[in-house]
Amino acid sequence: MTGDRKKINRIILAVIFVAYVVFNGLLLIRHEQWRDEANVWLMAGELSPMQLFGEIRYQGHPCLWYLLVMPFAKLGLPFQTIGVISLGIMTVTAGIFVWKTPFSVPVKAVCLFSPVFTYFYADIARNYCLIALILMLLGLLYPERNERCVLYGLLLGLLVQADTIAIVSAGMISLMWLCENLYSGFCTRSFTPVKNVMKGVWIPLASLFLWIAQFYQVSDSPVYQVRDFGIGEFLGEVKNFSYHILIRMTGRGQSFCLVFFALFFLMAVLVSMRLKDAGAFLVMAAAFLFQAVFSAVVYQLHIWHFISLCFVFLWMVWVWYQQREEKYPGDKAAKVLLGGFQMLLLVLSAGMFLNWNSDKEPSSLDNALNGVYSDGVHAADYIKENIPKDAVIVSANVPFASTVLAYLDGYDFYYAGSGERTSYADWSEKQNRSSTFRELTAWAEQKFPEIQFIYLLNTEDSCLSDEEGELGKCEILYQTPGETVRGEEYTIYKIPLQR
Repeated sequence: MTGDRKKINRIILAVIFVAYVVFNGLLLIRHEQWRDEANVWLMAGELSPMQLFGEIRYQGHPCLWYLLVMPFAKLGLPFQTIGVISLGIMTVTAGIFVWKTPFSVPVKAVCLFSPVFTYFYADIARNYCLIALILMLLGLLYPERNERCVLYGLLLGLLVQADTIAIVSAGMISLMWLCENLYSGFCTRSFTPVKNVMKGVWIPLASLFLWIAQFYQVSDSPVYQVRDFGIGEFLGEVKNFSYHILIRMTGRGQSFCLVFFALFFLMAVLVSMRLKDAGAFLVMAAAFLFQAVFSAVVYQLHIWHFISLCFVFLWMVWVWYQQREEKYPGDKAAKVLLGGFQMLLLVLSAGMFLNWNSDKEPSSLDNALNGVYSDGVHAADYIKENIPKDAVIVSANVPFASTVLAYLDGYDFYYAGSGERTSYADWSEKQNRSSTFRELTAWAEQKFPEIQFIYLLNTEDSCLSDEEGELGKCEILYQTPGETVRGEEYTIYKIPLQR
């Protein structure tokens, strides 16, 4: 590539990168945080690190994202800060992808503005952005993995703590790293490669033990369930979810999925044979299979989980490019095959972009720009302007109420089902209790004998029953004017107490 061409490419990439940051910044401004984001913020602000580790097994995600958010939440910064953290992480991730990876300019552009990089990880502030960043850092550090063993091992340990769905990727990359050094030591009859890898490979193993400690007795959680299958039924469910993952991401049917799988598998085998190393392909295959099995047996995974596979895909192809450069720089067949994988990545990203813009996608680009993701911010604004901080506010659904509470400083919420003060959703049986309207008012009259009114933050999924229709007679102070993407619509009642 000539010097002028390189300069033009650098300018194009700079424009693409700036446009990516600006576009996702606009999406973040339009995005209303919802209960999954709020729950992390409330836990990080309220709990100590030791208390957090006691709650992790009920939340489903390991500690890294909570610990990262914790200092910002404890400093009293506004709830919207969590979105800035997520966008910052994805900006760094995008920067590595744009400036360091060997992919072509069109592939980089389409990937950046597809759901692989845009919105789902950048603007919806959840822990999955950490998977993206760490995998890109692992790709960047791959050529120096044996010189900077501790740093490489630390990244793998952090990947374990990023999310449960990343455990297999971290484990398989660690195993790949260990095996190549064992093989190198055997071939050279030297213990040095083994000694070097041992400096870092113990870190992801120790991180795995920490993960096990966090999720010890996870079956105590009332929301934890494992489905029991026969062998035939189990294999059928895994096959169905294997299709479902790609269908959900691209919006294409089973025929497209089958062709994509076949091309991917054939080309991956050929690349692995040319490079005489199947490690990267096995990492990708194990990550995909794990998500299909997890969806079938424990919990049906969603679009955020599936997008993480795209970053494993990016890591795999990037590692292949580096392996070719290390071992067989003149192998033209491998170069052609890797170009074919860029085309597959382009097809996948374009399909995801088109599906993101379809009417069937609840978190579509149109909803991101023009829809209302949650009405929590507006309900909170009403409370701040019209309800004093010392008022008694009762919620009828703790997870839904957490979105409102995350925007409020100095307010206490009580749960109508248990009468206890609540903030974050701990998914306990106490936060799943129900009550009647009369039980609620009787509790309020006994616990707060000096007050004349309580305020109820009600939602569609409410713990309150009201067969007598008494709630319908109470004054409605605020009501969400329409539907929201995540079903977080609120009604605020002013309920008089009988004295």
